[in-house]
Amino acid sequence: MSTSYRDFIRFVAALPLAKKISIAAVILMVIAGFGVMFYLANQDNYQVLYSGLASDDAGAIVARLREQNIPYKITSGGSGIMVPEQSVYETRLALAADGLPGGGTVGFELFDNPDFRTTNFVQQLNYRRALQGELARTIMNFDEVKKAAVFLAIPKESLFVEDEKQPSASIQLDLNQSLSRIKVESIVRLVANGVEGLDSSRVSVVDTRGRVIFKGNAGEAGEMAGMGGTLLEYKKNIEKEITDNVQSMLEQVVGPGNAIVRVSAEIDTSEMVVSEEEYDPTVVVVRSNKLMEETINEGNNDDAMAGAGDEPVANQRAGILPAGVGNAGKSKVSKNATTNYEINKINRRVVRPAGTIQRLSVAAVIDGEYRTVTRSDGTTSREYVPRSAEALKTFEALVRNAMGFNEDREDQVSVQSVPFKTDAAIEDMTMVNMEQPVISRFLEQYGKMIFNLILIVCAFFLVVRPLIKSVKDIGNQAGDGKNALPPGDESVKQISESEETRNPRQRVAELSAREPERAAAVVRSWISNEA
Repeated sequence: MSTSYRDFIRFVAALPLAKKISIAAVILMVIAGFGVMFYLANQDNYQVLYSGLASDDAGAIVARLREQNIPYKITSGGSGIMVPEQSVYETRLALAADGLPGGGTVGFELFDNPDFRTTNFVQQLNYRRALQGELARTIMNFDEVKKAAVFLAIPKESLFVEDEKQPSASIQLDLNQSLSRIKVESIVRLVANGVEGLDSSRVSVVDTRGRVIFKGNAGEAGEMAGMGGTLLEYKKNIEKEITDNVQSMLEQVVGPGNAIVRVSAEIDTSEMVVSEEEYDPTVVVVRSNKLMEETINEGNNDDAMAGAGDEPVANQRAGILPAGVGNAGKSKVSKNATTNYEINKINRRVVRPAGTIQRLSVAAVIDGEYRTVTRSDGTTSREYVPRSAEALKTFEALVRNAMGFNEDREDQVSVQSVPFKTDAAIEDMTMVNMEQPVISRFLEQYGKMIFNLILIVCAFFLVVRPLIKSVKDIGNQAGDGKNALPPGDESVKQISESEETRNPRQRVAELSAREPERAAAVVRSWISNEA
């Protein structure tokens, strides 16, 4: 055992009891604090595996996690499950292979184990349940949908067409956030195309707050192609498409983020039906042609009839006339021709649906150019230079072509050059955009290791180093002659002046070897004084 360690033990033993307790408490608190920090720093980071689960799905997933010995935490009152970050995606894939979560609904897995004793009615009922469950699961794949329920009303088939009824569907959605019109139509068409004979006009969509999102009786007849069901949505789609076309073209020239485009479209919301009849007198078409021919006999008809009377009755009945009767008089032929003509006529019915663009207004703002300027003190800076009038005219011509400019509609185009941001802001944004992803990846990969190293360094400088220094100070104090032996009581013989001139260590060693009883008395006096 080294001398410093023995001196430290003696120093601690000589301390009062209150100081010993306080030092021990401080040391324990420091050790406990660093232990807790190390524990928390090395804990697994839990991430959400699933949230908003039904009770059946949550129970099945927890049972599967227990079978695979995967640690987990239950949150949100049992509807959320968290697992360690490194096993989130692997666990999701494994559960998906087992058909979990099922959304609290059953699908076509009802028919995985067929029972041939099942009646036809039960089979039809199970098919409807499975179809409803599969549609609900598919709808819940939308990020905005928390939970979905599909109810199908499929009538029985009838032998008579007039008695046949159409199927219908109702959808209830529990939404995390509002759905856009396009996604609502996607859900309606998904259900309509997934059920045989179901038309989208017989599908209704509501949410859990009682709001009607889609009215099935509105039908598709009144909807306009590409208009998203409403004129407002149609207007937004047109403005967005033109904005994207113009802005993407300008950014290819002036650089990303250096062009801003806004479009305003005026839409004609009235629907117009025009019927026209056009005649062309230059084109004549023969419609019908009628020709009549009439022969009239002129002469003595009485003589002819008399000659005919001398013939036998049998010949008269047979229609045989005597000779000379047919040429008894002269005959006259009359012809009449009638031709009907038709003038060329064109019937035209033009239907102009609502949504015609009346006018477009496009405003484009383009950042200028920057040049480096050297100041008198030697520093440099970037100075904004607006774009020339010729350049703005060129950009305006490009915008006109990209938007489909039409003078008859009195379209308007405005292109201006203004400064977007200062030089310092540009450099700061560039540095942030370049460094942020690198820093994030570095911290994500080595953050825990760096934190552990910081804790070790803090523990060394705040605990270990002060203790080592204290031990050294105690050793130095033990070797100091002035405080080596405190004055004893009157019964102890004092050291002579000649002994004080020598080395304190030598004097103590000689005194202990020569007079052990006196040394023991000195130690006892120390103990009594300290106590």
